[in-house]
Amino acid sequence: MSKGYMGDDGNLVRKRTLLTLVLIAVLLMLSACGGTDSAAEDNSDESTEKPKPGLNETTLNDVMTKKDNDEAFYVLIYDAKQEYVKNTKLLEAYDKALKEKDMTAFYVNLNTLDDDQKQEVDAMSEAYNNRTSGHNPFEDGGMAVVHGGQFNSAYAYQGTAWTLNTIIGDANTESNTFLDDDLYSDVEKEIQYNIDYINDQEIELTY
Repeated sequence: MSKGYMGDDGNLVRKRTLLTLVLIAVLLMLSACGGTDSAAEDNSDESTEKPKPGLNETTLNDVMTKKDNDEAFYVLIYDAKQEYVKNTKLLEAYDKALKEKDMTAFYVNLNTLDDDQKQEVDAMSEAYNNRTSGHNPFEDGGMAVVHGGQFNSAYAYQGTAWTLNTIIGDANTESNTFLDDDLYSDVEKEIQYNIDYINDQEIELTY
């Protein structure tokens, strides 16, 4: 009779162990899905690793690797709390506008970087200011065209200002979103500036 009870206890232990492992696996999957700025569609293609039209999440390290490899691409750079990004639907607006033009871009939120990465960005921003004047995507936020191993701003090229980081904060406090007509038209204008820039410079993107 004692053997029977030991068998039941053994089964109970195995069931509890299995249940614990299942719960751990579920928690790991949920944690892997968190930490992004927005509910914007993930446009990356895991089978080919080729980004699709619209916004594609990336990391600062990946951007720097692409830059150092002389790749040519668009990247949206901004510095804002993730809560603000979600509230203002920033990424949803850029994703929509880019898809309308069949354009592909990456995006990086400088606000989520660690201290070492922020120091790296500060150094790049200073080097950028020494090289050109006007709009600085690291300080002001906005899209940049990376080519020839450098970050370049279509706004600086056009001699036009754009302070995306400030606008994100203003839109969050005023309950506006970038999908509203006035802000969305600004997003569309920015994208057109970037199209004009690569056409004028005859840049061939490497997507």
